[in-house]
Amino acid sequence: MGVIGVLSDYVRCNPSHSALKTFLFGNVVLADSRDSAYRISKLGHKAVTLDGEYFEAKGGAVIIDINSKISKLTKIISMSTDIDGLLESISLLKKYVLKKKFSLKTLEDSIQSYTERLSLSEQGLASTDEKYSNLQSRISSIINMKQQLAARIAELSRRNANLLVEGSSHESHIDSLDTRIAIVEENYAGGEQMRIANELSRVNTKKSDLEKLYTTITNEYRDKDSQLTILQTEENRKKSQIKSLYDEESSLISQHQELENKINELKINKESKTAILVKLREKEQDLISTSGSSIGQLKEYDDKLKILSEKDKELTKEINSLERQSDSLNRDLRDLLENETKLRHLLSSFGFDKNMETFDVESVVQGLTTELNSPNALNAKAPETYLEVSYGYRSMSVRKNSLEEERNSIVKFIEDIERDKRQTFLDAFDKVDKEIRLIFSKMTGGNAWLELQNEDDIFNSGISYMIQFPNKPKRESTSISGGEKTLAAIVFVLALQKLKPSPFYLFDEVDAHLDAPNSERLAKILEERSQESQFIMVSLKDSVVQKAKLIYGVYPKNGVSYVVTYKDKRMPSVRTT
Repeated sequence: MGVIGVLSDYVRCNPSHSALKTFLFGNVVLADSRDSAYRISKLGHKAVTLDGEYFEAKGGAVIIDINSKISKLTKIISMSTDIDGLLESISLLKKYVLKKKFSLKTLEDSIQSYTERLSLSEQGLASTDEKYSNLQSRISSIINMKQQLAARIAELSRRNANLLVEGSSHESHIDSLDTRIAIVEENYAGGEQMRIANELSRVNTKKSDLEKLYTTITNEYRDKDSQLTILQTEENRKKSQIKSLYDEESSLISQHQELENKINELKINKESKTAILVKLREKEQDLISTSGSSIGQLKEYDDKLKILSEKDKELTKEINSLERQSDSLNRDLRDLLENETKLRHLLSSFGFDKNMETFDVESVVQGLTTELNSPNALNAKAPETYLEVSYGYRSMSVRKNSLEEERNSIVKFIEDIERDKRQTFLDAFDKVDKEIRLIFSKMTGGNAWLELQNEDDIFNSGISYMIQFPNKPKRESTSISGGEKTLAAIVFVLALQKLKPSPFYLFDEVDAHLDAPNSERLAKILEERSQESQFIMVSLKDSVVQKAKLIYGVYPKNGVSYVVTYKDKRMPSVRTT
């Protein structure tokens, strides 16, 4: 292409002045001909030929006197650099160092806040462990009560079987008595018949009493069986709740360990940044004293500042992540407290916080046995009636258990849906809140954030959009001026872009109420966001139009509207093959 090299490589000087040589000739290309130098200048680079012809970047050629080409070339290149600009850079560097000091102070406050919140989380975890142990003791007492009820139901079942056997023997005895009664009716007089009738009446009375007692025992058996079923269901539910509590405890312990590790890392980073800040102060003084010949050192400082800026961004991301994790831990602790309250109410409703009353049934059983042995007549249809009632009870019990399982599955499905809905909403809320804080701080230097009006009932309450401009108190977005509302609305739209990106956005004079500095900041942010989406904007501000890559202007002439188009030459042309 005709390029020989960089001009600084072909200039000889004292080694102590090599930095000045690089500063003066480091961005000038040495070409072998005028055409080559001209092409290089059109590409945006300064160029000079062997004959001393100097070409400014994207400009025309300047002919320099051949007899003094090096001195005049040095003068021209030196004049292109403004010492005032260098001093301004040093001033900006001082401001950046002060800003870093403020960032370190903010980081220390954040670490202290996280330490306090971690202590509160540890206290909550200890309280949860204590409640978990109390719940285990209560469940063990419920299991013992269940075993006692099961033993009692088995005893009643055995007695019922004995009663059935005795009833069968009494039925056979009644049949023999009926036969004897028929014989007596044939051979004896009416007085004997009357005596036998009275005896039968007495036997029937005892039979009815036994039937009532049998019904009472059967009802008690059914009640105990239903209580046993309820206890079994409650036991299964308690076991699942214990398992979920154990899982949540393990998750809290792991998150606690992660938070401690993060805090230790932040402390280490803080110490390293403090040491770097001290070094930067020392180098700042050296830079001020040697500002005329320290371009290389300034470049080195710029590189280090870029690295520090990247590290600061990474620390900011880690702090935001820790904030979200802390919010998630607080929500989990609140859910645990709610579950504990519900469990206490449920246990107290079943009376499991008191000892159950017991009584001795041996005396009652002996009396019933005596009465069963004494009668001479029983109801022959009692077994059939018992079988019908028993089969009906079993079918209804199976149906009841299936309905309970269906109900539990439906309740669990509803709880899962509610939990997923809440988590999705909170994730979107955190993402939009983070973007609002970042964009608003970049545009105004103030603070803006979102607040939930009721964290316990997020879907039936609202969201507050809080704004705090520099040197002003915080207020809601509905209580600020028109220009401030416009700025807040733009920040909110840009924050939503990160949550749900769109291929393009159309803004109609959204900067009309903004002053010049805010309009320029808005244009800069839109230029950065244009790497991901296309922005079409109607604007009359010069600071916004300057950032545009493609501009359409409309003006009237003789009652007719005309359109002019300007395209930034830095944009690559679209070529089709």
